[in-house]
Amino acid sequence: MTTAAPPVEVAFYGGLGEIGANMASVEVGGRICVLDVGLTFPDAEHFGIDLILPDWSRLRARAADVACVVITHGHEDHMGALPFFLREFPGVPIYATRLTVGLLRAKLEEHPDVSADLRVVEAGERIETGPFDLEFVAVAHSIPDGMAVAFHTPHGTILHSGDFKLDQTPIDGKPTDLPHLAQLGDEGIALLLADSTNADVPGHVPSESRIGRTLRDVFDDAQGRIVVTTFASHVHRVQQVIDAATEVGRKVCFVGRSMVRNMPIARSLGYLDYDDESVVELSDVDRGPRDAAVIICTGSQGEPYAALSLMAAGQHRQITLERGDTVVMASSVIPGNESAIYRSINGLSRQGAEVVHKGIADVHVSGHAAADELKFFHNIVRAAAFVPVHGEYRHLLAHARVARETGTPAEQVFVCEDGDTVVLRDGRVTRGESFRPGRVYVDGLGVGDVGNAVLRERGKLSEEGICVAVVQIDQHARVVEEPQLFQQGVFYEREQPELMGLAAKALGDDLIRGTAHDSDPAVVRRLVSSALGRFWRDRTGRRPVILPILVEV
Repeated sequence: MTTAAPPVEVAFYGGLGEIGANMASVEVGGRICVLDVGLTFPDAEHFGIDLILPDWSRLRARAADVACVVITHGHEDHMGALPFFLREFPGVPIYATRLTVGLLRAKLEEHPDVSADLRVVEAGERIETGPFDLEFVAVAHSIPDGMAVAFHTPHGTILHSGDFKLDQTPIDGKPTDLPHLAQLGDEGIALLLADSTNADVPGHVPSESRIGRTLRDVFDDAQGRIVVTTFASHVHRVQQVIDAATEVGRKVCFVGRSMVRNMPIARSLGYLDYDDESVVELSDVDRGPRDAAVIICTGSQGEPYAALSLMAAGQHRQITLERGDTVVMASSVIPGNESAIYRSINGLSRQGAEVVHKGIADVHVSGHAAADELKFFHNIVRAAAFVPVHGEYRHLLAHARVARETGTPAEQVFVCEDGDTVVLRDGRVTRGESFRPGRVYVDGLGVGDVGNAVLRERGKLSEEGICVAVVQIDQHARVVEEPQLFQQGVFYEREQPELMGLAAKALGDDLIRGTAHDSDPAVVRRLVSSALGRFWRDRTGRRPVILPILVEV
């Protein structure tokens, strides 16, 4: 280490204090490496929003300094925002493992206006690009080919764990590379950034391999159609479904756009093993008996138009469920999706299907290390300083406690949030200057053109409705006709047909008094808003959005 070199800065754009939208940057010698560019999905308060991206506006003024991007693994919350990022930072090299690159190529086909310089790296490899000396370490997760990344800098080594767990019997036989991590620990880790998702869960996460036994038991007992839903990126889970289906003499059918897209990619790259004869097309499923196939589909989180959600609502064009069928929900519940998932379970149950889920059978294990695994990890790495990443605030606090318990000095444990930075200088870490990242909303074709103000207006529209007042005025802004009113979502007109007439009369009386003399349109608009606002509040207790429309005649 040399004090002559400028300090190394780590900045956090997403993924701290939340699940999803993971993005950070490491700056060495005035050049910036972006680590993951993930997205997150909207919840009930994001009316009409399709996707939520991190706010990387801080990097725009320094676009020429962005040297590369490293993607730790192929989950949407770590790579899903990359097509949008590349529109602003075209040509920047992207380093990722083979499966991640394969999934990225497929994703980028949906964005023909975006090109990418994708470069495959292997776990165990060490490369230099610009001022960055990068070393990649294999980690086990719920998708193959995940990796931790070590940044060897003039001021010490920074290790980012990626998403990981310490599964000793993973499906692909590739556990987290503890010897490599121990070697890095022996050499010295100045700063550790590590996955915190299960830091408040005691014990160890069970091995993924135990799911196969449960699936075989469920499939043995099933008499009718079997549907299994999981994440389209969970290649290990899909492999176990395929193996269990083969053992009970059933073929498999992939349903859902991302499932149909991802499985052939994983197979072509050697991460998924099945024969062509073991797969049946969706159009052929109904031609055979109901116990001939296992349908592997998307929709594990209750997404409105995903395959399972349509089945639960009885609206899928090609797949129907009936009494005696079995649905296996082999996935976790992402926070915020509980209501949608329970809605799917209830819909499936109404149709007579038996629903097997994590609450009643071992059909899912987490891809994130629990507290005892994290303690083991920290004891191997022995970092001088620590920042917990990837988790809600409670997860970050729990992981900070683990770090202190395993020997990291309390003053070198930093619980950060999005917009915070830390600075590494001569092997010591301090807090840097914070910035204020927002969120970038994707709504249809628009990216960033919907902000919090628009969402507040949408929220009010959804909660209180809208009342439109069409008012005819003359050139002196005097009202010449009784105003016409229209409403949506304020009340049910069939039950109170007189209410609109009363509202129009009240508004007309106020306008006549308020515009007896020459006025101007702005005054008329204010009168309309105040008069109607007062009327609806007094008569209904509601506060709808008031939209005055002035027509000069």
